[in-house]
Amino acid sequence: MVPDPKVAFKILDASQKDAVLAAAKGCGMLVSASLPKFNKHLMQIALDGNMHYVDMASHTLPNGRVEQSDLDGKFKEKNLIGLINVGASPGVTNLMAKELTAKLKRVDYVKIRLLEDVSSDVPFTAWSKVVFFEEFATPPLVWEGDKFTKFKSFAGEEIYDFPVPFMNEKCFLVLQEEVETIPLYIKTKYVDLKIGGSEARTANMFYKLGFMKTRPMKVGSVEVPPYEFSVRVWPDVLGLNSMKKLAASGKLRNAHFWAVVEVAGLRDARKRVYKAIIKFPSQTEVNKLYPGANFISYSAGFTAALFALQIPKIERKGVFPPEALDDKTRDELIAKLGQSGIKIEIVENRTPPTEQKQAQKTAPA
Repeated sequence: MVPDPKVAFKILDASQKDAVLAAAKGCGMLVSASLPKFNKHLMQIALDGNMHYVDMASHTLPNGRVEQSDLDGKFKEKNLIGLINVGASPGVTNLMAKELTAKLKRVDYVKIRLLEDVSSDVPFTAWSKVVFFEEFATPPLVWEGDKFTKFKSFAGEEIYDFPVPFMNEKCFLVLQEEVETIPLYIKTKYVDLKIGGSEARTANMFYKLGFMKTRPMKVGSVEVPPYEFSVRVWPDVLGLNSMKKLAASGKLRNAHFWAVVEVAGLRDARKRVYKAIIKFPSQTEVNKLYPGANFISYSAGFTAALFALQIPKIERKGVFPPEALDDKTRDELIAKLGQSGIKIEIVENRTPPTEQKQAQKTAPA
């Protein structure tokens, strides 16, 4: 870890309220980069300690709501901010969805396309394998009209053109937080999120082989749930030193995480389509910027830090995601992202592109 006299490290069990509260004594903000299952627990600790709160992901409830919103009233009562789902995606994607839709008088759709692509000679995991399998195994949601529709895993298959060299990428619907919060803060008829790249292809193969099923399967004399087996054998995220060794070995050639946020609607009585193309630093770039980090951990952690640093300037109180931020705060964040090596390009089409040809797998679950 990069030494910093301002930083002290402690190993804590996030489920132990008293220990976390004691460690956070005197702090003004609690930032959670832990699993979403700890969100509400840590939010209550922030309330008890009179601290602002920031996290990077949500645990989705069956009705499509994110559970952190349950504590909105309590944060308002204590004049505190709970800024949720801040990172690369969700986070920057939400911010850009608001930036683009603010240009429109009527919003017809918000579509988010993610690319996560790894070129490696060895199995490699860049983020929590528990969350990875959970997102792909859980039926995704799409906002249609005025309600959420549940689809089968890996439905909505389409071929999407990311910038060169990632053209003609097969993408699938996936459960992610943007779809759940954007309709609450942006009036729109439709929201979806799909992902493509090597990681989506690998997950799709596991799904087709039945390795994401939770019902136990008999193997010899024992019964094993394929889902639990997959999570167990999937490689863990490497620590800093192991990541440095892998980078030096040349076996991990490169990895990319890009996002495209596309919105369509009316402006000046004309149909407009805007795209924000977001390119987070590649693995080769991260190796120089912060040796030992990976292309996902750097992008998510760095952007979360930028969001957290804005907390003192935010006037709104309560619990809310990035798309609820005021115009001034949003503009400042976008400027800082651009100054920090995260490339964001906004392009406009005056007429909508030809709709992607959907596969027959788009039937709701």
